[in-house]
Amino acid sequence: MAREERLVGQSAGVLALERLREEIVQRAEPGSRLVVDLSGVSTLRSLDAAALLRLVVQGKHRGVEVRFAGLSAEARRAFAGLTPSVLEDTDTVAERLPPLEGVGERTLEFAAAGRRLLELIGELAYWTLIAPWRGKGIKWDRTFEQIAKIGVDGVPIVTFLSFLIGAVLALNAASQLRQFGAAIYIANLVGVSMTREMAPLITAVIVAGRSGAAITAELGTMVVSEEIDAMRTMALSPGRFLLVPRVLALLCAVPCLTVLSNLAGIIGGYWIGVIILGLGSRNYLQQTAQALLISDLVTGMVKSGVFALLIGLVACYRGFYVRGGAEGVGINTTASVVTSIVLCILADAVFTTIFFYLA
Repeated sequence: MAREERLVGQSAGVLALERLREEIVQRAEPGSRLVVDLSGVSTLRSLDAAALLRLVVQGKHRGVEVRFAGLSAEARRAFAGLTPSVLEDTDTVAERLPPLEGVGERTLEFAAAGRRLLELIGELAYWTLIAPWRGKGIKWDRTFEQIAKIGVDGVPIVTFLSFLIGAVLALNAASQLRQFGAAIYIANLVGVSMTREMAPLITAVIVAGRSGAAITAELGTMVVSEEIDAMRTMALSPGRFLLVPRVLALLCAVPCLTVLSNLAGIIGGYWIGVIILGLGSRNYLQQTAQALLISDLVTGMVKSGVFALLIGLVACYRGFYVRGGAEGVGINTTASVVTSIVLCILADAVFTTIFFYLA
């Protein structure tokens, strides 16, 4: 028969919880029973109730049965208001897997993430390319709403930063080109750099940090609050109503913002070259027109389209697969921004290399 010990909880302090912890962790023998008499405690804080419940878990790990006796109605209400998360034993150290098993676990997680991403891409392709031919059209009202949020609301920040980038490029180029009497080629450097490289990349970074984070947080909050599950219960596809409008909006807004970034960056270089360095307005504009080619513009537009697709997929993926409540929303939002920027820079390097050899 299990040996039973009885402890009396006091109203002062935190019910001598350190003593209870000592009885369970150090002194109590496996198979014994520990009864905590709370009849002398009229009121119980939620913090104390949570600590007592965690003692139950700690005792279970050591084979000690922990029970409470003499609970008042007030104390019972304190226990009833707690969530199951308080039963998590934070004092236990996570078991470390051997190196080989750790690699296997990471591989399986990576494979599962890849499978979920492929499912998301398949759903996007279906609702964009196949469903409209079956009478299930794209939700253009939601798409235009997202275009306004991503594109129109993003115009000021993209214009301002691109203007500064163009001005900084012109100043850095002037410090070197003026030594050789070739300051007029500032126009070439700014024009080509903005159209081929800086404008698409700067726009992608701004959109990833501004709109990509907002998309992930919005979808993640809907997942946590079970709105996504409610949509599926009502036979409404999240892919049609949430995924497609956001990705299409990015595909429409990002190239437009890139064109605006091109203009703002060139104007920034023009301001430095003409106003500060005195190169002459007509000469600067002619040099810019001669330096720019159609291939430069096409290169920037292709990059901007790829960046938009990457940002959309990453933001929606991170949003749809949020786990862990509000904390998970924050973690996935941060991961969405970081992943989007890294992938955009990698894609930029790949496409720059491809276009270099194709030119």
